[in-house]
Amino acid sequence: MKKRYIICITIVISGLLITAATFFKVTKNHTDRVILVTEKRITEAAKECVWNEDCKENKITLGYLIQKGYLKEEVNPITKMYYTHESYVLKENEQYTFHEV
Repeated sequence: MKKRYIICITIVISGLLITAATFFKVTKNHTDRVILVTEKRITEAAKECVWNEDCKENKITLGYLIQKGYLKEEVNPITKMYYTHESYVLKENEQYTFHEV
């Protein structure tokens, strides 16, 4: 009887550990992907601005992209706060990276 009790407790604890680890991994994956989608939207707007020759600098601010109509106000999907207009996209060797200020 005592062995059954220990085995049941072990199975329950193992199940809880597996469930918790899976939950945290899924949550982190979701967060990373949501951020990636937002950053891609911003960098694509910067690329379009460069292709249309409206942006000549290597550092393109969100404020400039919004002013020129390439982008609307963007919200950080995690904090639910607007990105500042000083946040920027940096163009280096045809690579575009978003930097939040």
